[in-house]
Amino acid sequence: MHTTRLKLRDISRAAAIVIALAAGVPGQAWAQSNATSTIFGEVSAPAGATVVLENLATGVQRSLTPDTSGRYVANSMPPGRYAVRVLRAGSVEASQEVEALIGAGAEANFGPASAAGAVGQAQTVVVKASRNPIDVSNTNNGVIFTAKELKALPVGNDVASIVQLTPGVARGTNSVYGNAPSIGGSGQSENAFYVNGFPITNILTQVGASELPFGAISNLQVLSGGYGSEFGRSTGGVINITTKSGGNKVEFGGKVSIIPRSLKGTTENRYYPNTGANPGTDGTLKYWNRDNGSTSKVVGLYGSGPLIENKLFAFVALEQTRTDGGAVAGARDDMVNKVLPNGWRESKSKVDRMMAKLDYNLTDDHHFEYTKLYDRTTTDSQSYGFDYATLKRNNVPGGGSETTINCCGSSAAPGANVDIFKYTGYLTDKLTVTAMMGQSRTAHRRTPDGYNPLLAQTSSNASTQVPGLTYTNPQTVTGTLVDPSSADRQKAKRLDLEYKLGKHSLRGGIDRIDVESQVGLSLAGGYRWRYEKVKDPTLLINGAFETPAQGNGYGKDGYYVSKELNANLARPTSVQSAQYIQDHYQVTERVLLDLGLRREQFTNYSTDGVAFISQRNMIAPRVGATWDYLGDGSLKFFANGGRYHLPVPSNLSSNMASPFLATSEMYTYTGVDPVTGAPTGLHAISKPYSANNAYGQSRDAREVTAVGLKPLSQDEFSLGFERALSKKLVVGASVLYRKLNDTNDDTCDARPLQAWATRNGVDTGNWSGFQCAIINPGRDNSLMVDFDDGKGLRRVDISAAEWGNPLPSRTYRALNMFVEHPYTNGWYGKLTYTLSGLKGNMEGQTDSIGGGDVGLTVSDDHKELMYNAYGYLPGDHRHAFKAYGFMQLIPDVMVGANLSLISGAPRNCIGALPDNLKFEGNYGDSYFYCNGKPAPRGSQGRLPWQAQLDMNVAYTPRAVKGLSLKVDVFNVFNSQTVTRYTETREDHGAISRNYLQVDGRTAPRSVRFTAEYTY
Repeated sequence: MHTTRLKLRDISRAAAIVIALAAGVPGQAWAQSNATSTIFGEVSAPAGATVVLENLATGVQRSLTPDTSGRYVANSMPPGRYAVRVLRAGSVEASQEVEALIGAGAEANFGPASAAGAVGQAQTVVVKASRNPIDVSNTNNGVIFTAKELKALPVGNDVASIVQLTPGVARGTNSVYGNAPSIGGSGQSENAFYVNGFPITNILTQVGASELPFGAISNLQVLSGGYGSEFGRSTGGVINITTKSGGNKVEFGGKVSIIPRSLKGTTENRYYPNTGANPGTDGTLKYWNRDNGSTSKVVGLYGSGPLIENKLFAFVALEQTRTDGGAVAGARDDMVNKVLPNGWRESKSKVDRMMAKLDYNLTDDHHFEYTKLYDRTTTDSQSYGFDYATLKRNNVPGGGSETTINCCGSSAAPGANVDIFKYTGYLTDKLTVTAMMGQSRTAHRRTPDGYNPLLAQTSSNASTQVPGLTYTNPQTVTGTLVDPSSADRQKAKRLDLEYKLGKHSLRGGIDRIDVESQVGLSLAGGYRWRYEKVKDPTLLINGAFETPAQGNGYGKDGYYVSKELNANLARPTSVQSAQYIQDHYQVTERVLLDLGLRREQFTNYSTDGVAFISQRNMIAPRVGATWDYLGDGSLKFFANGGRYHLPVPSNLSSNMASPFLATSEMYTYTGVDPVTGAPTGLHAISKPYSANNAYGQSRDAREVTAVGLKPLSQDEFSLGFERALSKKLVVGASVLYRKLNDTNDDTCDARPLQAWATRNGVDTGNWSGFQCAIINPGRDNSLMVDFDDGKGLRRVDISAAEWGNPLPSRTYRALNMFVEHPYTNGWYGKLTYTLSGLKGNMEGQTDSIGGGDVGLTVSDDHKELMYNAYGYLPGDHRHAFKAYGFMQLIPDVMVGANLSLISGAPRNCIGALPDNLKFEGNYGDSYFYCNGKPAPRGSQGRLPWQAQLDMNVAYTPRAVKGLSLKVDVFNVFNSQTVTRYTETREDHGAISRNYLQVDGRTAPRSVRFTAEYTY
């Protein structure tokens, strides 16, 4: 097989040739960026006609000349409402109003009325066109939600809740990754999030994204497949958001919202399961949850208007959410009831969000915009004792008081401080250029109350203390903390060109994302003094150059102290770049082809700046087709196919290629400072010593990954139709097939390397062992290994059979069907049904069994973990019904509803390997075996169906214009369905007391009251 190589200069030359072509052939072609919109149509009498598009909010106009067949198209238009007018001899002949949505096309056609105007009749036809129920101008598989729809629906005020309305979207399988969705069978790290074209995906882990004030969202598009070559870095979905902008009309307003604790449903307790093998705990209380609860309050303000009429506009939205809550934080002991010192946790969180946007029109053809996003979560928490005998919290503070800020790479609240600059230029009717650049910054802090970062820890006990001396430990925090300098930074640049050439609308561009993180842990206080004592002070301690007796002070009696340093601080960086070209080819008036090609490069660097993953020349072809079967936009057939790649997150770099420091430096001493607890009169008897050679150096980058590592890639195919039976009823169906080709994962199995060394006569007597490496599971992989035999790194070729891991498998098949009633006669409704199957031996970069390190799943650490691993994956939900809508009951009252019925996910049974398969270093009870017998993945039945109904009612009194009072009730019937069980059956040969314990439920009922006023 020959690999196709497409160089940047080749794309540049091709683009130059296309743009240089001066003449076009008759025909129609339209194209839209998924971050903007397109307005297109036809004028029946084009001779002497001009089409003028006016943004009704800003007054900005764009003029176009229809071609000889009367067709016109305006690409890269900001979403919004437009007046589309036909001018002839300086007079308006006809006019329509259309709504242009993100990533979609708005059609405005002008028929015989234009011809009448051409012969001198002074008439203007004004039509307020409704949103077309079927968009025949693109081939994407997706759903668009407008600000009006989001305001009317009972939905959580966050992006993930909106995405859940989309067919084929499921809630993630692991709560470690927060509420990040799974789209089309993908993992929770496989989605891409954008605001105004800028990537806002979690910089460190690729799980979730930063948020913006809910009221600042203008359009939100969920692309669940079929997106063109313009977008990449996703094998799940693309969530594309455009924000509101200011206009010539001054508007301001605010809202107050509260979700009171008193109206929330009571959280179900958790009990130890009835295993039949643990009489001390079976069926007894484990977690007292009935007193858990919280109250959330939201205050929001916004304002918009012109700074210079028709030229410069501003929109600003501010939002703050405060949540006060408490919950049990510890389990009842298995045999006795007692007070848990940190068994109850009170927390106060504050979420500050801001979005500001400036739009400047230098001329009608040159548009500049600046977007500012700010998202920060601060949580203050305090632990208290909890008495399981009385089931009451006491008022005795525990040791768990702390403040966190977007802490620890949290996928639930990654936060961001974002600046985005964008330029759009309509250079000619045929040529459009857009340029975007921006940066984002995220901080991670965790500060326990009373913590003094300048005060070292001390550790001692009665047997290591010199009699008569007082040993203190004023540092209230022990162990490690998130390093105070932890942060993520991202810079993104993008350039796009669009050129219309007859039946072809060509779009091409380049982009680049530079990511830099600082992540890791270090000892609280910087270091720790550990007091020790040896029986014989005349003997050398391992790592020392003097005995304690040779030191001073109490060394002669065997007393000494170690200064311990322990830190795992990484500064990983990565560069993700891409080039693409797309041809929207209008083959006939009814058939549109979307032909695209994308070339990507992903490079991950270690803390030392050495590239340890370099994935180049990844070619991703994309093809889509739309057939406007009847020629009137009422019946559309579509098909898509393509390849998609996913980069390795920086989180992997921080785990695999980061420096590790763990040293001890030994001293004798003459006394102890009574204030700090630190030793005095020090005399060194060793240099810094590390038993595992961890002196703060990084691993050799060449040892971290397999030679020529292939990227994670997935192929996708879809086919479907949409039919407008009338203006009031639209139906559709589609099938989607996705197949994982390759993935990246870590293996820690030293056996194939040891076997290779034995075969090749390599002395491994001094080898400290294999520290894991990133490979392509199921493939031949070559590693660079230093066996500590004095010969340095050498290439070790291990075949797929020797590794023993199967090829990664994940296939998703889905049939999606929908019935929609567009907003007419005062109501809107949509019902969707998805029949799907998700099967394989790997979930992706994230898994539901492991501990949450993205890109470092448990699956391929050694081959036995993959025995019986093929089956229905945790994200498999065979049936999914979703319905939502709203109705204007009377002019003052609107009601809305949101219903979901989701079949349960498959269950597993995890246990120990049979005795004949066990080996030194196996992972204990982590395999698809139960009671020594195979237990294939997904073979233990299903979780129950999840059913949830949300409803709302909004009152907008005519007597107080601009006022809205709304009540949302989430989970009306308080159905706290089980979403997760503990699946590990065995515990060191016995049946675990936690096997089949409930580990997750749907959230209990809650009520949200909102008052909003707009002037």
